[in-house]
Amino acid sequence: MQVKGYPYVLVPGMGGWGETSSLSRVLPYWGFSHFDIVKILNARGFETYAASIPPMGSAWDRTCELYAQLTGTRVDYGAAHSARFGHARYGRTYEKPLFPGWGEKDENGRVKKVNFISHSFGGVTARMLATLLADGCAEEREATMDGSLSPLFEGGHGGRIFSIATISAPHDGTDMQFALPAWLRFFLQTVYYEASHITSCVPALRGVFDAQLGQFGVGGKGSFFSMKEFRRFKNSGDNVFYDVCVDGSKRINRSLRALEDVYYFSFAVCGTHTARTGEQEPKLGVMLPGLFPMAHYMGRYTEVTPDGFVVDASWKPNDGVVNTRSAMAPADEPSVPFDPKQIEKGVWNVMPVIEGDHASVIGWFRDKKTTMPLYCKHVRRIEALCARETINA
Repeated sequence: MQVKGYPYVLVPGMGGWGETSSLSRVLPYWGFSHFDIVKILNARGFETYAASIPPMGSAWDRTCELYAQLTGTRVDYGAAHSARFGHARYGRTYEKPLFPGWGEKDENGRVKKVNFISHSFGGVTARMLATLLADGCAEEREATMDGSLSPLFEGGHGGRIFSIATISAPHDGTDMQFALPAWLRFFLQTVYYEASHITSCVPALRGVFDAQLGQFGVGGKGSFFSMKEFRRFKNSGDNVFYDVCVDGSKRINRSLRALEDVYYFSFAVCGTHTARTGEQEPKLGVMLPGLFPMAHYMGRYTEVTPDGFVVDASWKPNDGVVNTRSAMAPADEPSVPFDPKQIEKGVWNVMPVIEGDHASVIGWFRDKKTTMPLYCKHVRRIEALCARETINA
């Protein structure tokens, strides 16, 4: 019996873009200048989509945006969350869902689920969406007694996700912000922030790379210059830089959990090696030169974070952006080394570490032959699990 699997949604990381960006037609996030992973998977019969979520948004805002895009509804950031961070409760409206039928039953009574393949901070986004669907948010329920509560915060909507795969995801954060010298940290953050500001406020650029910061009043009509609004976003604590660091991730992880009915897979990446000094240094020919400075400083950093977490020597191997250890699995959720003969739900199946860097693993400056096996093998694995469950049902 031919069993049709569930759709695949690729969720980008920090600074990433998706199908709604015109940039995707020239430089797709998934594949970059050499090829398009989404198109290749679709051509091979796997229904695949590339989500568009705020490149610099917090885990919460990105999750709300992803949910609205999947359901074809207006973005609702929640009454409590919006009040806490001082931005509008509602965002843009998606006129139609990313794909039809998510969460609905087909003619055989089978609920149409989704498979997530998430890169970098997109992994945190997918995990948060799964938890919110299942558990909702008590704070939002208490703050919204007028009947306008988003289904995302209600709870009881689990069973819509079949699998979550994360690639180079900072499950326990990245120490990059702590490890980098102040001048380099300031430079990188300034580049990211200013790129988001300019593309939000210049109409000609908004369709190319949309920062999706309308809830803060950044972008849109009449806001060509919105320095005050953008500064509010930057200082709000409701953005990726606050959430992606080690301490920010630890705070997020307190409210997340591995769901019993979801298959979890994690792909960690390493592009460093142990130098004569005993520190980790970037591998020549493996890591992109542009990531060398970050890999160098992360490869020698050990310290206690402001919240008291000890970053020890096991955190030194990295992919130039994320510590390899952090990408393996959330420390407070169950995990096992991947065993193809025994794949269980509710447990992180930790795949063998991939040699590469944070960008090459999604095809940046790598050829199709090197990159695509990771994705094709994974979707075939998921298709087999789906077929097995359907036959055994």
